[in-house]
Amino acid sequence: MHRRRLTAVCAVLAVGAGLLAGCSEERDRDRGDCEALSADFDWAQPSRSDDARFELSGPGWIGGDSTYSVQLPQERTLWLFSDSLIGTVDDNGNPQPGMTMVHNALVVEDGSGQLSTLTREGPESFFPDPGEKTYYWVQDAKVEGGELLVFLSRTKQVGENGFEWERNTLAHVSLPELEVTDIQEGFEGPVAWGAGLMSTSTHTWIYGIEDREKAKHLHVARAPAGSLADRSTWEYLGADGWEDDPDESERLTKGVANELSVSPFRDGYLMISSDTSEPYSPKINAWTACSPTGPWEQPQTIYETPETQGQHFTYNAHGHPALSQDGRLLISYNVNTFDFEELMNNPTLYRPKFITLGLR
Repeated sequence: MHRRRLTAVCAVLAVGAGLLAGCSEERDRDRGDCEALSADFDWAQPSRSDDARFELSGPGWIGGDSTYSVQLPQERTLWLFSDSLIGTVDDNGNPQPGMTMVHNALVVEDGSGQLSTLTREGPESFFPDPGEKTYYWVQDAKVEGGELLVFLSRTKQVGENGFEWERNTLAHVSLPELEVTDIQEGFEGPVAWGAGLMSTSTHTWIYGIEDREKAKHLHVARAPAGSLADRSTWEYLGADGWEDDPDESERLTKGVANELSVSPFRDGYLMISSDTSEPYSPKINAWTACSPTGPWEQPQTIYETPETQGQHFTYNAHGHPALSQDGRLLISYNVNTFDFEELMNNPTLYRPKFITLGLR
């Protein structure tokens, strides 16, 4: 059964130390009358002070990708990583005996900036591998109902170095203990939901990626505020409006990456993603729209990653609005290499880099 809802809502949201307005969340998607669309961004700037946060020597997390963040109670920030190197490096960044890779790990940053690593004993992945050749990569997360909800992408190993996405999963983590209490399996379909989350006064907006290898397509769903864990409350944006059936979800744009962010900006919204319109592009793009649903058109390139050269590549850029200073958006991206042996010999290569984008 189809369901369509159109309402007018105006929410004012605090992001970081800056006040950004997100007006008329349910704005007609064909209207282009918001000030956000006129934004002309300056080139983003590297943030060495934020890079330094993860220049860790161990023991614990010393490298990884994904780099999602979520604010926890008790003035803590939780950083969520997918594939991660756990161990110790010397003063020159050389790995010491015992370094290993897990498929996901958490890093807790307390109010003083002290970081501590969370994995299972071994070390093994914090979210335990569901099978010998299947594992979880993290996606975005949200504190709701007194617990932490973490979207996971269940992935299957194919051959020696390949992988294949299987399905969506939602993990429940207790607060403040940060212990896994449940993992909900069974989110079927071609869209990996949880690539990015955004909260407004009425809804949680869930962004998903349909990865067709040569083209990655953006989708959007929404859940009433406070009901993210109840999949029966979700609605999916289809060609004719909001639908109960996830199979009716419409492709909104392409050229986005498997991880991204959407946040309020001026009287509209800002999306940040690595560019995937060309293979292994160094570009990070910004889109603006009048609604959380878009339309997302005419991206602006705000940065080109200097690390992208030779065997090295960058990917999965997204913003961290809750950690951003007034008038700027903090953005992370990941660095990796096609040479796995190089990675094992130089784990410090495998760390997030940060940039800041001016918002005006």
